[in-house]
Amino acid sequence: MKILLFVTKPYSFSILETVQKAAKQSGYLVKWFTAASAGEIIPPGERLQTSQNVEDFNPDAVIVPGNVVPDYWPGLKVQIFHGLGEEKRGHYRITNFFDLYCTPGPYMTRKFEILANKYKHFLVRETGWPKLDTLQINNKHERKVEFGFEKKDIVILYAPTFSPRYSSANDLYSEIQTLAENKPYKWLVKFHPLMAKEFVKKYNQIINNNFRIIKDENILPYMEASDLLLTDTSSVAYEFLLFDRPIVTYKATTRKDKGINIINPSQLENAIERSFKDPNEYSSNRKSYLNELHPYTDGKSAERIIEAIKKVIQSKELQSLKLKKPNWLQKRQIRKIVS
Repeated sequence: MKILLFVTKPYSFSILETVQKAAKQSGYLVKWFTAASAGEIIPPGERLQTSQNVEDFNPDAVIVPGNVVPDYWPGLKVQIFHGLGEEKRGHYRITNFFDLYCTPGPYMTRKFEILANKYKHFLVRETGWPKLDTLQINNKHERKVEFGFEKKDIVILYAPTFSPRYSSANDLYSEIQTLAENKPYKWLVKFHPLMAKEFVKKYNQIINNNFRIIKDENILPYMEASDLLLTDTSSVAYEFLLFDRPIVTYKATTRKDKGINIINPSQLENAIERSFKDPNEYSSNRKSYLNELHPYTDGKSAERIIEAIKKVIQSKELQSLKLKKPNWLQKRQIRKIVS
């Protein structure tokens, strides 16, 4: 079997690398196609340059963590999602590009199965999300040392969303600056690639041995090293659920009780101190949400995706699906991106 991994965002490589590994372990041939903001990034494998290259490769499946894919490319079109934030606008919008949706957990599976029964032109399989396959939940101290901290250091990971409407970056700046200067916490800050440059520049002005801005695309190793996550509406909060460590959110819109949710910047210091005083306060809620969104902790989600693709291709289910009719404007836009 031949697999094509289609990437349009830089942060998607960490989602697909485990898929490549699982496919190769099964003896399959894997190639990449990068476009849009990921177009100039060299992938960890052979890259195809043109749509004609894709036609010649003739993949059995095209795996995508984004919302669209060239409909004229050969192969089963597989959506594996770019995050666990299912409440985000458009998450359940059916674009008519995909034959198979590989969902991360029961909550999303149920919703897509309802949509599959409605539209009747795609299949749904629950597999888990492959990005989380590499998470090492119990190596916090080793990661701290790797990043230049001491095992006893208290590390806070701050990962705000980029959306101006929901981002905490501006509102929390003064409080974070004060804490970085006056408290013994170690700060790791991970901005979304689309975060406004003015905020990135502003936070770069906090020059402190306790404060570090992460440049790496992959946030997972920094999650492993952290004792607490501070965020807002970013779906990174759901990834952090696997650690069952404290979460503080600012004006979260859904699942607010996965940790302490504050609505005023002045509440930040108290929320952090309260979280460290009783780190298990919201543990039962975190575990409940994790079981809904991503119950898999075996590191084999990528393997399940590859197995699901193989079974779907070998079965006759695709023959019974209705014909998909992708939006003509999106078809034209994606053609421009890959041309």
